[in-house]
Amino acid sequence: MKIAIISPGPFSVPPVKGSSVEHDIDEVSKMFGPGHEVTIYTRTCKSYPRSSTDEGRRMVRFDYKGPRPYLKKISAHLKKLHPDVILVENRPNFVPILRKGLPKVPIFVNMHSHVYADEWFISPENMRKIGRMADGFLTNSEYLRSHYIQKHKIAPDKVHAVHLGVDVSPYQMAKFNDSVTNVKKKLGLRSDDRVMLYAGRLIKAKGVHVLLKAFRKVSKQDAKARLVIVGGTGYGSNRMTPYIRHLKNLAKPLGKKVKFINFIPSKEMPLYYQIGDVVVTPSVWQEPFCRVNLEAMASSKPVITTPKGGIREVVKDGETGYIIPLIEWQKKLPVIWDQLWSVPHLRSQLGKQAFMRAKRFSWYATAQGYLQVFEKALEKRFKVPSVPLKAASF
Repeated sequence: MKIAIISPGPFSVPPVKGSSVEHDIDEVSKMFGPGHEVTIYTRTCKSYPRSSTDEGRRMVRFDYKGPRPYLKKISAHLKKLHPDVILVENRPNFVPILRKGLPKVPIFVNMHSHVYADEWFISPENMRKIGRMADGFLTNSEYLRSHYIQKHKIAPDKVHAVHLGVDVSPYQMAKFNDSVTNVKKKLGLRSDDRVMLYAGRLIKAKGVHVLLKAFRKVSKQDAKARLVIVGGTGYGSNRMTPYIRHLKNLAKPLGKKVKFINFIPSKEMPLYYQIGDVVVTPSVWQEPFCRVNLEAMASSKPVITTPKGGIREVVKDGETGYIIPLIEWQKKLPVIWDQLWSVPHLRSQLGKQAFMRAKRFSWYATAQGYLQVFEKALEKRFKVPSVPLKAASF
């Protein structure tokens, strides 16, 4: 199968500064296998040549000076490529232009969240038109699948939930990396400190303010408790914002018990997960999937999170960590924290179970899920209708 993948454009593939959508494109496309010809359209980047072949995939890069000129160049190249299927990543508004130039090629849209289908980006009327125009949609959770069916009135048989994956190897190998000790020393963490780790963007939707308020109570009952916050405003950005100032004001009374670390590239994150004894994701918004939970579990770390969006599809309460409703964080986080350190082997057991569950979410499984959807679409689009045979006359 000849597969064309169109990245949104603002970030490169493979990603240099993070960017989750581009990370997913990179990981899934590696797993399609030698039986498929994969072309990824992305932006030019100083770190990469304009076009190249990487791990069996062809990278075609164009300058990104806005979505329209970027897509115009891609459309012209696609007409020469003659793909069997086109996968548009997180930009449903690309579909009309592509459909006009390539009316017979199946087009799928991979929606990584609800954000780029909201009214600030595309009108409800246009989103419904695109829902009819596209051959199908991929989502990273059943929660997000239901969202597109219910809110955007897309036919249920056109929306397919396929979970994201994780490669557990680098997260497990990081356990034996001597650099973990060095990083802890740089942060002023002692060997007997009990570390709660947050990793992610520092935006209100991620609920870091909820965590800091609850951690105040944790620190009162446990003098060894420490909170390490890894992340910046956005992918590769450590810009100061009013929200980050608010977070630092909340942390100020806690002094050295709270450590802020700037944005860390995704390749280095396995090391940083090993700093923590427990990973926390206090999400306020409806998380489509929440990759951090899966990465933490791949690191054999128990997760404390919220029941928002698709989180329950990954984290199992009481088995791989704990799910706390937002309104109960200040009450329940100190209780759970005490259990984790007072009940023998609890953290170890949760960590082992978290790792075993993480192994089920492989990038190979994600790629196979995509391929099954594409193959069914091709069969449906190009199926020759059967003609009833006339009775033979003698």
